[in-house]
Amino acid sequence: MIAQILSDTASHNWDGLAIIDGNERITYGALLDRIDGISRALREMLDPRPGDVIAASLSNSWQFVACFFAVSKLGSVFMPCHPQWRAAELRSLAACLAFRGVITDGQHRHEWAQVSEVPPQRVLTVDDVVRAHGSGSVPPEPRTARDPALYLATSGSTGGPRVVPRSHGNLAAAARNVGHALGMGPGRRLLGMVPFHYSNGVHNCLLMPLLNGTPLVLMPTFTPTACAELVQRERVDVLIGSPFLYSILGDRVADPSLLSTLKLCISSGARMPAGVAERWHERFGTRVRQLYGSTETSVISIDCSLEEPLTGADSCVGTPIPEVTVRCLGPGGGVLGPGQTGEFAVRSPAVMTGYVGEPERNRRVFHDGFFRTGDLGHIDPNGNLYLDGRLGRVMNIAGMKVDPVEIERALETLAGVLTCHVDAAPSSRVGEVIRARVVIRQDVQITRGDIIEHCRQRLAEYKLPRIIEFVEALPATFAGKMPR
Repeated sequence: MIAQILSDTASHNWDGLAIIDGNERITYGALLDRIDGISRALREMLDPRPGDVIAASLSNSWQFVACFFAVSKLGSVFMPCHPQWRAAELRSLAACLAFRGVITDGQHRHEWAQVSEVPPQRVLTVDDVVRAHGSGSVPPEPRTARDPALYLATSGSTGGPRVVPRSHGNLAAAARNVGHALGMGPGRRLLGMVPFHYSNGVHNCLLMPLLNGTPLVLMPTFTPTACAELVQRERVDVLIGSPFLYSILGDRVADPSLLSTLKLCISSGARMPAGVAERWHERFGTRVRQLYGSTETSVISIDCSLEEPLTGADSCVGTPIPEVTVRCLGPGGGVLGPGQTGEFAVRSPAVMTGYVGEPERNRRVFHDGFFRTGDLGHIDPNGNLYLDGRLGRVMNIAGMKVDPVEIERALETLAGVLTCHVDAAPSSRVGEVIRARVVIRQDVQITRGDIIEHCRQRLAEYKLPRIIEFVEALPATFAGKMPR
């Protein structure tokens, strides 16, 4: 279904530009040809069945885009994996989802080689897949709007990832509604800077532009100067990124004219600090608009006001986009009035139906057809949403959700560590960083370097603690609230 929507978009814009990836300038028609070739190759190399899960560890590239749509065309489910994930992290997902195969590059294949749940012959390099074209035509497998097209991993509060299914209908609704809210179409160009293995990346920086006929400009590796030069060279006018990326660009782009083509700047993944937004406006003349959403819901709200950004506090995240309804719930599940703080609950065609393999939790997180986000906030009389906090311990590190329990469990496997507590500490540059308080045995010598190296063998780089405090004991409030 989602592959057919791309075909429908291409039929109206066959020779129009779809993707700019370095020296590659790929039209919609050429993109469909490449998708068809990869579909044939995957059919011959993996022989997937409808509903089978195919994982991918790839950077932002036209190959990522084509592999996603090829897997979808075959009726299988695409599971993007963070390229930094280690074998232990990949192994838990492979055991849960029974991957039919994996598409990766040479740089990350060594981690997959340690995942016994996936036979070596089913770990494919993307270059081999692209070269192997296959033979014969591949008619699209019929899929319904409720069938899963994409699995995304999100941090929970139990020491491991939760798997969020995104159906064909979810993806279509998200692309349609966000595209409408932002006025996307062939006349715009969007920079695909957010990694596609994140929800924001795959939803808003891959599917949303392409399914609305907007050319996608890719940047696999971010550096501030190269990013600004690419924006100017390709006349990009839409930028979606995290507050951290806006902070880096605002500080390090020496020539503001390089970003003069930008007309629509969207920040998502974390709260936008007022100072970052003000500096951006002073230097580049455009205002950064806040977007709010989650892996489970896709986009909930956007500040689409044509005047000044919605003010009152930098926690304002705009108004719900089309087809999205938001309630603010009290502790008992009752709907609260304007200005009252409670938990946001969301209903829309883009909301998932439930986590994979977690029926008990799914019964808890849905209330009267609304998904309970775990975010605390309030709604003003004009319908604007304000974020006030978060239920539970999940941390937001530069726009990435990180489960502190997962880090605690990794730390506690280091010989000599008695116990520990992980949380987020304020940072003037990136909002929050990971902090670990560690209690070690008196007869053991452990350094900060020992802890970092131990964690690096078990966790992705972005999950490593940046602040490490050696303490004699944990406060009772920490020890008493740590979920185990």
